[in-house]
Amino acid sequence: MSAVVPLVTGIRRALAAQAVSAVGDVPLAGVCAGALLLSASIAANVPADIAAAPDDVKALVAAPLATVLAVYAAVLAAIYGSFRYTVDRRAGVVAQRSTAQPRPWALVARPPFTALGGVLVAAASIVGGRLALAPTLGGIGLDAGTVAAALAVGAVAALWGLGVGLLVQAHLPSLFVAPLSLSGALLAAPLWPDVVGWLPLPALLSAAGLDLGALGLDGGVGPAPGIAPAIAGAWVVAILAAGGWSFLHRDLG
Repeated sequence: MSAVVPLVTGIRRALAAQAVSAVGDVPLAGVCAGALLLSASIAANVPADIAAAPDDVKALVAAPLATVLAVYAAVLAAIYGSFRYTVDRRAGVVAQRSTAQPRPWALVARPPFTALGGVLVAAASIVGGRLALAPTLGGIGLDAGTVAAALAVGAVAALWGLGVGLLVQAHLPSLFVAPLSLSGALLAAPLWPDVVGWLPLPALLSAAGLDLGALGLDGGVGPAPGIAPAIAGAWVVAILAAGGWSFLHRDLG
């Protein structure tokens, strides 16, 4: 019991330090602003005359757009997850905190706030896209299920970005590696759809119940809905485990 108290106290202090950083999280504000602008651009792909179409037609148009907005959320949340760590590392915050608390505590404390940031990035993506689509689609296609799916995608994608940042460490390279490690699957989709369906982003979208047809992938590719969450989870656990090992064993200077 005596060994548990210092552990709990240490983790609590590490969480408090992360909470302080979250209060003035400038990177999060910047990425959310980018998500608003990027997702608003989706309106350019929807013809204005859809506004006069029947609701069932609007629903057909809105279905793939939910997946597209979730992709935007995932890519930007991955950037945030990576950026939030590497900016702390570049500024010396990570090294400074490692002198005051064991690295494992700091490692445990970072993911919850990273995931929360990913949720906020996804929320910004939804708001930007749906405001831009309001004149043509109104509220059609905007329901609790699709919103929850996009928020979940944002949270998990931010954790993916954190894992990439922990591995790459260098600030600028991680800003490219984190989004490309997810969006690269979309570039390869026309060539190897059967393989691409099992990669992190498609698996994550499938796990969230989103339609992969908007990405050019047929419904039969990738993991079945029942195992898609396990596949997506395995990808994220793997990248976090690799990044965590790197964090615990590499020089933070």
